[in-house]
Amino acid sequence: MISTYSPFNYLMANLSILISTVLIYLFSNSNISDGYKIGFTVLFTITGLTKLVCSIIAPQHFQDNLLLIIVLGLISFEILCLMSALAMKKFI
Repeated sequence: MISTYSPFNYLMANLSILISTVLIYLFSNSNISDGYKIGFTVLFTITGLTKLVCSIIAPQHFQDNLLLIIVLGLISFEILCLMSALAMKKFI
């Protein structure tokens, strides 16, 4: 099974797990309110699992790869959530 698993999918899956783990860790250790922590942890867990599934079943090329675009879109969404939560922390 491992020999048929491409390095492209392997790297995509590992990077998506790493990014999701780092974002969940950042939120769990930040000093924002507990409601935001719980909400963002659940949201990042769901988007992380979605990225993982997309990374595993994605075709092994960059050109016209819809699943790669979905993964990049989810990463952008997560970073936007992180930036907005840290910005809102100043006002709460």
